[in-house]
Amino acid sequence: MFKNHKILCLINARGGSKGVPAKNVRPMNGKPLIGYSIECARNSSLIDHVLVSTDDRNIADVAISFGADVPFLRPAELASDKAKQIDAMIHAVGFLESRGERFDYICVLQPTCPLRAVED
Repeated sequence: MFKNHKILCLINARGGSKGVPAKNVRPMNGKPLIGYSIECARNSSLIDHVLVSTDDRNIADVAISFGADVPFLRPAELASDKAKQIDAMIHAVGFLESRGERFDYICVLQPTCPLRAVED
C-alpha cells in the first residue's frame, strides 16, 4: 500500500509464443523467466497483490510456485497474437472486481523484462 492506496501488480504472460516457445517459463540463470518479475513484485513494500494473467496451465503453475495469484486462465480470445494487452488487463481487473477486490493503481510488469530491481 502506498499512501492509503491499494496497488495491484499485473503480469500478463501468454503461452503461445512463436519466436521462443515457452519463453515465460524458460530458465534464465537457473530461474524461470517469469519468476524474476513475480519476485520483484512480491519484494516491493508498495504492492498489495501480485496477479498473473495467463492462458497456459504450465505458466500458471510456475507463477503459483513463486507466490503469485492465478485465479483464472485467460480466455483464448485474449491470448492470441492479435489480442491487446489492455484487453487482458480489463479482463483481470473485472475478475477481481467481481470478487469485491478493488485497487487504486495497477503496476504492469512484463515477464520478458527481468532485469529490474525492486527499487525500480
